[in-house]
Amino acid sequence: MTREELIERLRRELPYLSERFGVARLAIYGSFAHGTPRSESDVDLVVELSRPLGFEFVNLVDYLERALGRKVSVITAETVRRNLSHPRYCAVAEQIERTKVYV
Repeated sequence: MTREELIERLRRELPYLSERFGVARLAIYGSFAHGTPRSESDVDLVVELSRPLGFEFVNLVDYLERALGRKVSVITAETVRRNLSHPRYCAVAEQIERTKVYV
């Protein structure tokens, strides 16, 4: 799957993700955002939620893995923002912020 194919698939899923899970915005980062995925690459996603999900977050991840046919790593936009000032995680959070591509 190419970056463009992934973005198109996620765009098609966004109305359902919004209704079911409260996904307000969705972005890719990592190898797919860079255009360098390999056949075994997972899909790295940042989700902005309109409401707290609690344990339903697990169902969101499961749904995305089934819809995309790949493992996914999902982080919330709030977690990224919170860690921009954390001494241990700020470099990772900054990299995600710099490289994310909104769907």
